[in-house]
Amino acid sequence: MSKSLARAVIGASLALSFAGSAAASSDDAWLAFQKEVATRCKAAATKDSGVKTWTVAVSAFGSQNFGMAILTGKAQGGAPVKYACAMDKKTKAAEVAGGEPSGWAPN
Repeated sequence: MSKSLARAVIGASLALSFAGSAAASSDDAWLAFQKEVATRCKAAATKDSGVKTWTVAVSAFGSQNFGMAILTGKAQGGAPVKYACAMDKKTKAAEVAGGEPSGWAPN
């Protein structure tokens, strides 16, 4: 094998190994992001409602500026509550809206 071919093979191998590492790192970063959105949104909804147990659906990537989640739970007495949550990706501040025991108003 010529030196230039050997260098090309080594270079390609290194490029592929770095690409695999970047993809895994990116997947790990998105999972950490989703966990942070869920945690911060649960805290915000609990503070607003007093409900401590939530089912959370997190948008895998959110929008350009916000992490997004929908939270459902049961208020004292068993009434269902639902919240929408947005977490600012820069400040990490989470805000919730909703919580009406009767659900959301149809439009």
